[in-house]
Amino acid sequence: MSKDPCKKFACELQRCLVEKNYQEVRCKEVFEAMRQCCLKHKPISLVCEGYDLKPRVFAPTSDGHK
Repeated sequence: MSKDPCKKFACELQRCLVEKNYQEVRCKEVFEAMRQCCLKHKPISLVCEGYDLKPRVFAPTSDGHK
């Protein structure tokens, strides 16, 4: 089986969420990169199974970061 084309984005997303204390808005660029990869490779990418392809809407963080 060939390498999953979106796995690196899934790993980057997990790393970003851990580093940013799971405040999704601070990882919005990584979420978008994952979404773009899944839009292109969903039929062959296992990490894209169940991934919502609609653009994410983020709530502001408690410190007002948007």
